Amino acid sequence: MLSMTVNDVKSFMSHLLTGDSFDRFYLVEAAVKMGISYHIDGHLNREFFDEDIRQGLTRQYSYWKETRPRLFSLIKGSRLPLGCKIILAVPDSFIPAFLEKSGASLRREDIDGMYLNILYDPAHLTLTTGISYRVFTLDKRVEHAFDDYIRSFLVRLGIQ
Repeated sequence: MLSMTVNDVKSFMSHLLTGDSFDRFYLVEAAVKMGISYHIDGHLNREFFDEDIRQGLTRQYSYWKETRPRLFSLIKGSRLPLGCKIILAVPDSFIPAFLEKSGASLRREDIDGMYLNILYDPAHLTLTTGISYRVFTLDKRVEHAFDDYIRSFLVRLGIQ
């Protein structure tokens, strides 16, 4: 598990809220604390969609790019939020690549999800990674591969 404090909050939040850098991630959950608190559950409500669209939905979460504009409209303004928590997940189709890169003996069905947690308060912006396993394992190679990916992803964005 990676845990890091982001020093350049403005740049990170620009990538997150106005750029497309995180658009391929799923939104699992978001919470924003301002004058009132907002909670967004990223699960798709299948019954909302027309039958033809519903048939093609194989994912359970919204993509970040689908929800980002709404969240940005909540946050933008002259006052910063008192706090914000955003949980993003790697799309299921990306997980086999992390398994292969890591050399771990785990199978795709052994992993429930791979997450990037973003926690903001006026004094700090903290990122943590995590993997939810469906099996017990002491093998941390997949976690290391995911952590390396997130580190290099942030470096490519110019965020240290």
